[in-house]
Amino acid sequence: MSEIRALISQLIAAGVDPIEAAEVVARAAIHGAANAPKQRSAGAIRQERYRRNKASQMTESDGCDAGDEPSSPEGSSPTPPSPKPQSSIPPSPPKGGSSPTAVDQVVTAFSEMARQSGLSVPRAVTASRRRSLLLRIEEHGLPAVLDAIERIGRSRFCRGENDRGWRADLDFLCQPKSFVSILEGKYDDRPLQQSQSPPRPQSPSMQRHHDIHARLKRELYGEPDEQFAGQTVDLAAGDFRSH
Repeated sequence: MSEIRALISQLIAAGVDPIEAAEVVARAAIHGAANAPKQRSAGAIRQERYRRNKASQMTESDGCDAGDEPSSPEGSSPTPPSPKPQSSIPPSPPKGGSSPTAVDQVVTAFSEMARQSGLSVPRAVTASRRRSLLLRIEEHGLPAVLDAIERIGRSRFCRGENDRGWRADLDFLCQPKSFVSILEGKYDDRPLQQSQSPPRPQSPSMQRHHDIHARLKRELYGEPDEQFAGQTVDLAAGDFRSH
């Protein structure tokens, strides 16, 4: 308060009206109090100290080697390293050699067999046929599929020698059930059975009748029995017993 009074006294001595001198001093005091720096809290001081430390650590890290990692502030989690790019590994091929090349090989083998056997040659390999052939190759392998094609070409039944005139085609090879039947030999040719049955054994009486019949042919025609094979002689009923 003494400083304010002294200031007012100096203004009055300089010729300023006492009331105006008091107002000037009051306004100056109010303005100085408004512009005076505020007292910071303890939290603000700690925050400012943390920012200074962080800035100092970042400045020091600029001179580190490229392989060194900057230290993280206390309480913060370290930045995880970026994952390394994985090398692309090509997928393994399907089992049984099933690939577009294998399907084309099967279609080519079937077409050649069909031309030689008089069967229907496939004109288009649709997506459904390709999927079916891939499944047959994966299940049984490419050699088994090629063997089935050869069996179709050797089969009289598959070539149309049946009561319906049916002939095998590519769809017949694609079907799972018919494919297994082909491999198991269901359509393979069977040996022809002999139409004539073996001769029945003759009874003693029939054998004696045959001998008498042969003797009469020799006496009547005077020729060997071989020339009369298959011929019959009508003999009247009689007594052929020896006298």
